[in-house]
Amino acid sequence: MLAYILRRFLGIALTLLLLSIFTFVLSRTVPGGPWLQGVEIPQSPQQVAAFKAKYGLDKPLWQQYLVWLRNALTLDLGVPFSMPEITVSRLIGRLLPYSALVGGLAATLAIALGVALGIASAARANTWLDNVITLYAVFIGTIPSFVMGFVLAYFLAAKLGWFPTGGWGGPRHLVLPVIAYGLPVSGGVARWTRQCMLEAMGSDYVRTAYAKGVRELGVMTRHVLRNALIPMITNFLPLFPGMMTGSIFIESVFGLPGLGKYFVMSSTNRDYPMVLGITMFWALLIACTYLVTDILYGIIDPRVRIAEKAA
Repeated sequence: MLAYILRRFLGIALTLLLLSIFTFVLSRTVPGGPWLQGVEIPQSPQQVAAFKAKYGLDKPLWQQYLVWLRNALTLDLGVPFSMPEITVSRLIGRLLPYSALVGGLAATLAIALGVALGIASAARANTWLDNVITLYAVFIGTIPSFVMGFVLAYFLAAKLGWFPTGGWGGPRHLVLPVIAYGLPVSGGVARWTRQCMLEAMGSDYVRTAYAKGVRELGVMTRHVLRNALIPMITNFLPLFPGMMTGSIFIESVFGLPGLGKYFVMSSTNRDYPMVLGITMFWALLIACTYLVTDILYGIIDPRVRIAEKAA
């Protein structure tokens, strides 16, 4: 199992290295620069040259990257051009709780609702309940989260006044963003859960359990759900970091001060340190989640451990 984890860890390190090179080069080759995108720096040639010298942008690209990589290994991601009074690492730490709370609650809602609907749909396959749940999953899954956000904000906030239209405050400010972000994802979760459950229900051990007289509830919980959990975990765990750091449109619609909002602002302003810092933080979070997923996969499925020993 240790060799299995080490191989996954080395693969993650290589992926992060390649992603950092790609993002670094791409951000520098896009036309324009931070001195042209709203940062309060005069645009005379002398002052642009001074700005480049201050932040090391006058050095060759490969040298800039090596300096950034050396600093990044010590968790020094640089200083945002637009907010030089704070480091990128501290700014990410300040913004992460907002995105983590909204994204985490939305992912929890999506998984809880989607899994429940998927199990119910599989248990009553080819019935009216299955058709209704499948129709819901397809319909809700095709609605973009920002469209859902506008619809909820218009009817439940602007028209009915039940919730605030945006901003950050108490729990009432979280209801609409969480629902708008979580509901569209629940459709995909429901369809995937249904598929995993149906595949497990068609196995020989399930038919054997029914032949032995085991009740349907026992078959569904002890046999079907346990074996369906393996592909479900692989697909559902990465939802948490993905939704925690990927709520760009939701944060923009509801005016939330999270990572997504600042990522858009930094991309527009060509704020290289902030763009690269948020990108690498998001990638690291995703990579660690996949590593945990692989470990859980080996714990849940003994065949993975047997194959590892054989290798």
